[in-house]
Amino acid sequence: MGLFGKYSKINREELDSIKRYFAECLPSIDDNNLHMLRKACMYISMVYVVMIIVGKLLLEDFTLSIEHFGMIPLMAIYFNINLYTLRHKGEISTAKTAAICCTFYFFLGVVLGLIDVFDSPTGQSLWLPIACMGLPMIFIDRIYKYAFEEAVVLSIMLTMSFFQRDKDGFLKDIYIAISAYFVSLLFARIILEVRAKEALAMQEVTKLSSLDKLTHILNKNALIERIDNYFDKKSPEECCAMAIIDLDDFKLVNDNLGHHTGDLLLEKVGQLLVENFRAYDLVGRYGGDEFVVLMPRMADVNILANRCKALQMYINDLDIGSDHRVTASIGAVICKGAYGREEIFSMADDALYKSKIQGKNCCTTWVYTNEPVERDILIVMTSKVDEGVKSLLEGEGDRFGVIHAANDDDVIRDISRYHDDIKIIMLEVDVETGTGVFVLKYLKKREGFAKIPVIAVVNTQKAAAMAEELSADAVISSDEPDSVFKETIDKCIKI
Repeated sequence: MGLFGKYSKINREELDSIKRYFAECLPSIDDNNLHMLRKACMYISMVYVVMIIVGKLLLEDFTLSIEHFGMIPLMAIYFNINLYTLRHKGEISTAKTAAICCTFYFFLGVVLGLIDVFDSPTGQSLWLPIACMGLPMIFIDRIYKYAFEEAVVLSIMLTMSFFQRDKDGFLKDIYIAISAYFVSLLFARIILEVRAKEALAMQEVTKLSSLDKLTHILNKNALIERIDNYFDKKSPEECCAMAIIDLDDFKLVNDNLGHHTGDLLLEKVGQLLVENFRAYDLVGRYGGDEFVVLMPRMADVNILANRCKALQMYINDLDIGSDHRVTASIGAVICKGAYGREEIFSMADDALYKSKIQGKNCCTTWVYTNEPVERDILIVMTSKVDEGVKSLLEGEGDRFGVIHAANDDDVIRDISRYHDDIKIIMLEVDVETGTGVFVLKYLKKREGFAKIPVIAVVNTQKAAAMAEELSADAVISSDEPDSVFKETIDKCIKI
């Protein structure tokens, strides 16, 4: 390969890095441009005043003309625009950022062109050519945009020079304009190349520092930061889902097969998560053998459930060089409304806990809607709504927000959703069908829910014995009158 071929290769690589820079670092470019706009306005104002004072002191023929005052309204307007960009930091789009910066440069060029041409009709244009060469050092933009922007303002200056100056002065302006134009593009190329290399290198360092070294997905800190950023920008109308995946009996893998095998399993699960979720889903290792996936714009619980079950099947098929069958428990929730990261994580964790105590390789998927709570909550779980239940719901509706759940899964979901506002829970317990038994086990094992009073409503002595064994706060027969139910509720609330 000759010298020209080597240069062509290097040039292509540099252009590719500049393209990547604009493709991957656009948010930071926007922030930098708005920051530099504020700095440029401040320093241009200061230098402008200083140069006027110096001109008055050193140049006998220096006089302030109307063109000099054109800078004042420009800086006043952009003072307010800069205040707006500061108040809405991080919210201004790329198109709006480009419009703000390009408009500033255009009007700055017009003002400097007026000063160059009309303030000294027999002199040489100076300020606009200098500004052209300084533009690439202040604002970050693609080279063809620099070329267009500077061609426009220099053409305006040369048009004014053509009508205002003699032929010799006009030709001098053409010469300095062309010189400034090409020097500016050269500066732009060199500065963009340096900025691209630095930004991409920093991005790579940031990316590596945000990845879990074992699984090559986001580590806990980076995952939390990305999820928080998502919720900061998410509209209340947008649905999202979160899944927590926990490997069953992972400690046994480490103890029986060795930590190397455990590390291999974690690495394979990390690969599975990346391969089986969307490119814009946030996938990370939360700690140990626990993984978290946030899925923006996920609104269909059936799709979520199928995706989780498919993931469980893939995990079951993992080969770690032994007869050990790998399984995972999953808790997943879809949230509709203005939830934050901590709330949705707590709900998903409650769903995961339900899957864990149900047995290995289970999946729980729930849907939540953020609804305001105005009163303390009474949750009533019965398999059917008879006259007695209706009477109870109506009687307690005056002092509680009464929520009826039809099965164990519904009541645990509602407990997770309203746990801070729940005053008491009333459960139908039936040993034959298992109704309510699992809920009692869940509540008494889950530390955050263990202090919520629970009344077990039973039909048989066997069910009463089971409820007492599972530490229900009160046990009452379903055929008791409403007054006994009310008395029992009052007693449990006081306890």
